[in-house]
Amino acid sequence: MKLFVLLLFWFPATVMILFLSVTTLLKFDSYKKFQTLGISDRTINLFNFYDTNNFNQNEFKLPDTDARVTVLKKFFATYRSPLIDVAEEIVYQSDLYGIDYALIPAIGMQESQGCKVIPPGSYNCWGFGIYGQKKIYFNSYEQAISAVAKTIKEAYIKRGLTNPTLLEDRWTPSSVGNWSYSVNFFIGKIRELEKNNLNS
Repeated sequence: MKLFVLLLFWFPATVMILFLSVTTLLKFDSYKKFQTLGISDRTINLFNFYDTNNFNQNEFKLPDTDARVTVLKKFFATYRSPLIDVAEEIVYQSDLYGIDYALIPAIGMQESQGCKVIPPGSYNCWGFGIYGQKKIYFNSYEQAISAVAKTIKEAYIKRGLTNPTLLEDRWTPSSVGNWSYSVNFFIGKIRELEKNNLNS
């Protein structure tokens, strides 16, 4: 009797497990066709199951550039800043040192109107190491951006100075809130462009 009951449950359970296994395998194969994010052609195919007649098929291209680079280029274009050509470097260095990518441009806007007012040939848009007659010169914007990003990380953020208000006391001790207000203002402008970029 026990053997009969065991067979009675075993046979349907085996058929059910076999059916579920085959169904899962087929769905997994179908799932792999949809899993196209991260492949080299960077195309997402939605509604792929309409391939036979292309009914309601949509293709979307992922952006070739980081959206932050696009945002910074729009930001610099607004102010006619020469930093527009190094927007990608700013994003790269910000990521490298783990800082907000909007901080370096915002400081550059406050210190030099986006590199419009700097010691000639210095590439120093950030007032970096400029005290009275003392001036630091760089060979390129890229070199300056790297130095500024590294300094912000090492000398400020690692010591708990994590926002413009806290940075102000060490970056420009003579300022009494004006510097951080201006830097925060330009960060806000970049955030507005981010939102507009998402909505477009």
